[in-house]
Amino acid sequence: MIRRGSRVVRAAAALVAIFLHAPLSGADFAGKRVVQIRFEPPVQPVPTSELKSQLPLQEGDTFTTPAIRRSIESLFRTGRYEDISVDAAETDNEVTLTFITVNRWFIGAQTITGTQEPPSDTQLLNSTKLSLGQEFTESGLRQATENMIRLLNANGFYEASVNTDIQRDPHTDQVDIHYAINTGKRVRFTDPVIRGHTTLSVSDIIRSTGWKRFLNRGGYRPVTEARVQSGMQGIRRKMENRGLLLSRVNLAGMEWKQEQNVAVPTIEINDGSRIDLQIDGFRISRGTQRKLIPVFEEHSVDMDLLNEGSRNIASYLQSRGYFDAKVGFTTRSTEDAEEIHYTIDRGQRYTLANLEITGNQYFKQDALRERMSIIPATPIRYRHGRFSNQMLQADIASIENLYHSNGFLNVAVKPALSTGFRDKEQLQSVSLHIEEGHQFLIGDVRILGVEPETESYVRSIMQSAPGQPFSDETIALDRETVLNLFFNYGYTNATLEWTTERNPNNLSIDIEITINTGKQVFVRQVLVGGLQNTVPRLVYDRISLKPGDPLSLGEMLESQRRLYDLGVFARVDAALQNPDGEESAKYVLFEVEEAKKYSYNIGVGAQVGRIGRGSLQSFDSPAGATGFSPRLNAGITRNNFLGLGHSITLQGRISNIQQRAQTTYIAPHFRNRDDLSLSFSALYDDSRDVRTFAAKRLEAAAQITRRLSRANTWQGRYILRKVTVDPNSLKIEPQLIPRLAQPVRLGIVASSFIQDRRDNPIESTRGFYNSVDVGMAIRQIGSQSNFARVLARNSSYYRLTHDVVFARSITFGFQDRLDGGPLSDVPLPERFFAGGASTHRGFPENQAGPRDLITGFPIGGKSMMIFNHEIRHPLIGDSLGAVLFHDMGNVYSRIGKMGFRVTQRDIQDFDYMVQAVGIGFRYRTPIGPIRIDLAYVPNSPRFLGFEGTRDELLFGQGRQSVQRINQFQFHFSLGQAF
Repeated sequence: MIRRGSRVVRAAAALVAIFLHAPLSGADFAGKRVVQIRFEPPVQPVPTSELKSQLPLQEGDTFTTPAIRRSIESLFRTGRYEDISVDAAETDNEVTLTFITVNRWFIGAQTITGTQEPPSDTQLLNSTKLSLGQEFTESGLRQATENMIRLLNANGFYEASVNTDIQRDPHTDQVDIHYAINTGKRVRFTDPVIRGHTTLSVSDIIRSTGWKRFLNRGGYRPVTEARVQSGMQGIRRKMENRGLLLSRVNLAGMEWKQEQNVAVPTIEINDGSRIDLQIDGFRISRGTQRKLIPVFEEHSVDMDLLNEGSRNIASYLQSRGYFDAKVGFTTRSTEDAEEIHYTIDRGQRYTLANLEITGNQYFKQDALRERMSIIPATPIRYRHGRFSNQMLQADIASIENLYHSNGFLNVAVKPALSTGFRDKEQLQSVSLHIEEGHQFLIGDVRILGVEPETESYVRSIMQSAPGQPFSDETIALDRETVLNLFFNYGYTNATLEWTTERNPNNLSIDIEITINTGKQVFVRQVLVGGLQNTVPRLVYDRISLKPGDPLSLGEMLESQRRLYDLGVFARVDAALQNPDGEESAKYVLFEVEEAKKYSYNIGVGAQVGRIGRGSLQSFDSPAGATGFSPRLNAGITRNNFLGLGHSITLQGRISNIQQRAQTTYIAPHFRNRDDLSLSFSALYDDSRDVRTFAAKRLEAAAQITRRLSRANTWQGRYILRKVTVDPNSLKIEPQLIPRLAQPVRLGIVASSFIQDRRDNPIESTRGFYNSVDVGMAIRQIGSQSNFARVLARNSSYYRLTHDVVFARSITFGFQDRLDGGPLSDVPLPERFFAGGASTHRGFPENQAGPRDLITGFPIGGKSMMIFNHEIRHPLIGDSLGAVLFHDMGNVYSRIGKMGFRVTQRDIQDFDYMVQAVGIGFRYRTPIGPIRIDLAYVPNSPRFLGFEGTRDELLFGQGRQSVQRINQFQFHFSLGQAF
């Protein structure tokens, strides 16, 4: 193209032309000086200064066609351009170049409205296959909407339509996509069309799908993808139950009847041959057969599956003591069935009485055994031991891998199985002889490709060092560690290669590591999308990456974790815009989906034990009677209050011994610090869990919590509480009622320190737990009663063997008045009450300590010392365990009365240490072990109890009798005792 006053050459910049070296008609400009390089449009997706610095052709250089081609290639490598062309204009024998560019666009936020679950918004967005930060294309958008339509159709929305609204941001080259969905009305199932050959009736097929409502009330259910799949599975289960394992069940289609708004499923069913499976020689339940014989799962019969079934059955028998079991099978085809006949020769039943490991020098026996699944017989849990050939081979591989990771590259483990252990034919012994071989150590480690300062730091973080055992596993871990180091400093394309060479002189292995760091990449800007109600500062304060920082992939993941920890986002996606482009600075993208504002919880439970309350007028059973207390819990939480990440929770509990309502306001990241949280709470509680009285409590509290470290936490709080005891509920000496029934206002300042180093708080096997709580109620902060209180606990856990755990705990507390005012004594509801499943199992719930000398009901104490000891071990399999426990201690009238005396002096003496021994059972569940504890108490307290009514007590009538806390106690609860 020729323009007046200049000659112009246009260079096509398609990639094909670049890589095929298409000729450029720039001969007239060859050898002339380039005086200016411009870009059109002027605002480019890459800063102009960076663009010019990356071009092979610079201002002042001589024009050449290869230099133009290389410049275009360099621009394309940034990943920012869809198309590039070049205008060259000559003025006074000088050339001005203009790069005319068409930018690429990249996917940003994707939002959606108008949905009806199912499918959920997340499922619909996932179906688009459009990823945050990837290139945006019109064809990709069309495919995304088609995927959404298919998913909506699969869930019964046959009239669904999807409209898209695209918002382009020219400053970031980002495209935000909004999908407006009109689902229409969801269709319902109707009577299916059945094709194929089946003996099932249509009614049986419909019934097995579950597509009709219960008892056919209300006709068919609405169509969802999950119901379609479960319906197909239901038909398959029906066929399996009839032995038709080779049946074929397929959904051929769903025809939409628009007038009736129903979908007609077309189901193809072919029975196939019936499988007649028989097992002779040993009884195996049908459910176990399904697990062992893959024919059931694969719905086909071939020799590989049948042989696998043989091996699985043999391993199953060996694990039950039939170590010589042999399993064979035969097959026969008849007109209407495939007969499979497994024959088992189980042989003699043995007991694995001994496991011996020899030849090991480098590792101790315990280190090897804890990696093995073979277990010799135990009296209860594994009466015949646990052994099979599969287990043996797996254990050999585990031991060899352990040696390999410590430099023994030629280790060999040789097994031997022998009978007649201790001259008893039914006892077997397994021995493993380990030939360790030579241990290869690391010789010289050479690191190439980095500066000496960097090399020194790389060596410090590697485990592979001269003199250490050589291991491919260790080298692989070092590779990951070193690469992560460079990734976190912005070298996103860093690579690492290593070679090894055996040194014949000293049998060591030299390692050479070559690191190619590539180009360092920085953060251009951090973009956050998806915020609707959340204050932006809350999010940006938790993103550690800032513009100009090295692009750290580790910091991206850590920032993503911090955003999840806010508890206000259901989803947080982190990505790079244009991840494959070669540019020095990239946009870091975070796309969030805010969680629902409100969440709800409801739970139903019960407490069983000696918790019977009796009537207000009755003084029966002061030591408790067997009772049942159903319990209902319900709550609602407002999340992300005011967009600050705070929450407000209202929680309630109703039972026949307690009614409670509590509201809590929590600021989990106080002053933008992850280690600080602030909470305010208000509580109303009406409890009758102590049989002596009924008390109401109104309370307001403020608490600040600081996490000092992963294990250590400090809490400080102020509590303003009003406690009221119902005088008509007090079952104590009448003269004490006026004083103990007075309402008391308490102002308490308290502090707690918690240290938790347990491996598993729900079911600990090692570690320890410490807590100390100190509080004071004083007049200067609004209290009518002055007293101080300390409560401390120390628990520790020790693994005695692979399966046996010893756990111990001590709880210590004391409180006392600070002056002699009329209300300075510790109020009755504030005293220590203990006893029950979580404190001392020798007592019913809250029955430990001093008792009223007239009625015999507990009145609490001012000091407490309780010791708990348990030996926890498995009982049957991996789900049922047993506990042997010993609890001792008591609640004492005051700290001066504490001691280790174990005998009761008289029926008015309660300041002695009560002992309890017992056995418990634990059944493992996903939410913690279900617990039953049975205790025997040889020195349970005796006391005087009143027999009569309240009126008889007031008028000095009725009579007293000597009573005793039952020497046998039982407790049922959830979770370990401590």
